[in-house]
Amino acid sequence: MTGPKSAIGLLLLLAVLIAHPSCADADASTDAGVAAAAAAEPTCSAQEGDEIDPNLQRLTFDIGYGEETFDFYVRPDISTFYQEEPGSRTPMTPKHVGFAGKWVNMSPERLLLFWDPGNGQAGSLIGAAGPFQSAGTATFPNHKFYFAKPNDPHNNIVARFVAKPGHCVMYYDPFDVPGDKEATQRSLQSLTLEQYERYEAQKRTRLFNEKYREVTGRDYLAIYPRAKPRYFHWPAEYFGQEHWVTSKETHFATLPPEDKLEKITTWGKDRIIGDDEPRLLQEHRVEEPVLNLTLKVLSCAPRVFQIDNFLSDIEVDHILELAGGMRLSESTTGQGGGVAADNRKTRTSINTWVNRETTPIIDSIYRRAADLMRFDEALVRRRDKDELNDLVPETTSTIAEPLQLVHYGVGQEYTAHHGEYCLAFGYSTSFL
Repeated sequence: MTGPKSAIGLLLLLAVLIAHPSCADADASTDAGVAAAAAAEPTCSAQEGDEIDPNLQRLTFDIGYGEETFDFYVRPDISTFYQEEPGSRTPMTPKHVGFAGKWVNMSPERLLLFWDPGNGQAGSLIGAAGPFQSAGTATFPNHKFYFAKPNDPHNNIVARFVAKPGHCVMYYDPFDVPGDKEATQRSLQSLTLEQYERYEAQKRTRLFNEKYREVTGRDYLAIYPRAKPRYFHWPAEYFGQEHWVTSKETHFATLPPEDKLEKITTWGKDRIIGDDEPRLLQEHRVEEPVLNLTLKVLSCAPRVFQIDNFLSDIEVDHILELAGGMRLSESTTGQGGGVAADNRKTRTSINTWVNRETTPIIDSIYRRAADLMRFDEALVRRRDKDELNDLVPETTSTIAEPLQLVHYGVGQEYTAHHGEYCLAFGYSTSFL
């Protein structure tokens, strides 16, 4: 369906984890599998090697923990985004000078982060940074902030900061004595072993960030070291580039009766649907056996893809009907640490959340998204202990959030901000 409802923006906050880079479903580990894979119809346009980003470069360094290597992203010449010769275009300097800010608390105490308006006025609370943790927000050059203790914070300020262009990460380290390693070690003796290990993790990250900045010109926002991404990302090499995917999670053409739209209560392997099995509520779907989806590159850095026809009108109506029966609350940005940030100038919209298990239609949307981004649908639901434990041994929980439904009235907005989990640095991929 191509009506205006099919253009609804659907935000799926999903981690994109893939086990097999090939689009073929056949097991190619045997001679029969090789023959079957050769004869099988491809399910997407991904090519061998697409899972390897050509824009990664290797950094070799030693920051006191032995020789290490790290693959970092280098944005290609923007002329290639237009399929032109390198150097034919010059990047423009954005008028917007805001940037991400991260403040790291390297002390064993819980601290509060405030924006300092100056002129002796009381600061505005941004959020809490637990022991050896951080807080973050969007900021601008020369904006001032401070860390303070929770008891009487306006008189117990422990550190002040001034945001500088291109420097996203700022540290409060009460133990470091510049130029005196022995004094630093003596001050660290007050920490327990567990506290020292957490301090050391932040220190190692800080040292790595100095090397990372030397070669990239930007700060590293995550904790170092971390495992390499296990995620597949569709290439975005130039504007208008297209990829295609097929999914057996076809569109709903008619709305099932209410007694068939009850909450899904099964979990684990009981949720698996075989390739040759009918989809949930198949009788209410279109007759075509597969749904063809096209991803069109709108932006290369960050990667933004346009996907027309991802939802049918029936599915959109169903989502809106669900939202009508839910309570819409003021949109918020989480900072963690038990502190509610002031969102009045950040998010003036209202929103709610829809879990995958709410109805079979919502479940189908998740499965379709998994096909689109080429990962196992089991990753975005509760799993049995022996499901995909070679990929995600640390948890059997879903790696996805519920669908977020946001309502914007006239004049409402969702400005640049930082939420509780926003400071994990990596690739950014958006789907429209």
